[in-house]
Amino acid sequence: MGWTSSRRPWLGYGDERVIAVISRFAVGLALGHLLPRLPMMLVTRGKTANARFAPHPAPVRLEPHLTARVLLMRRLWWLVLPASLIPMSFGAASLVSGNAAFGFGLWIASGWTALQRVLTLLNLDVAPIRLETAHRLQAVMDRSAGDEGCCALPEPVWEAEAVRCAACRTLLDPMPRPDLGRPRTDRWPARFLRLWVADGHAMLLAEPKVPNE
Repeated sequence: MGWTSSRRPWLGYGDERVIAVISRFAVGLALGHLLPRLPMMLVTRGKTANARFAPHPAPVRLEPHLTARVLLMRRLWWLVLPASLIPMSFGAASLVSGNAAFGFGLWIASGWTALQRVLTLLNLDVAPIRLETAHRLQAVMDRSAGDEGCCALPEPVWEAEAVRCAACRTLLDPMPRPDLGRPRTDRWPARFLRLWVADGHAMLLAEPKVPNE
């Protein structure tokens, strides 16, 4: 049989080239979006780093170690901005070296990631973890340890939807819990995709603020 018989009759040489270009562009696009986020997705996932925290998705008890983790995750989230310069540089180099489709995908995705972080500087409220997050957690701990406690033995914990007292279920702060760097319990593809898509944000909306009784 001739070499033409092994080719799909509906796929010409020009079509194969187009598919190859689109594939290289898609790979570059995915890598440009993923690579800057890898430190945030991987650095704190080890068991040793999470020995003081309850396993995901259990509520996390409010304590100084949680405040330190919140500040670390904040730094890792902003680390994406300088980290995006690395795939941007490789993308520009690929454009010059001749692999234009891959390089353009790599450059545009990492550039968009960097731009998204820069725009966040104009509205810090859209960042998943802020200094205000640590301050609000500390304020809840201070109230629970003082005379303003919600019950006789307050146990403030950070649940997925809000900060509540584990003892009396009082809503202490309607702040959804962002990604705290704990290893997830779901299966590998879903776990990876959730971390990638969430980009450190909580997967739930904040509850409406209600006054304590």
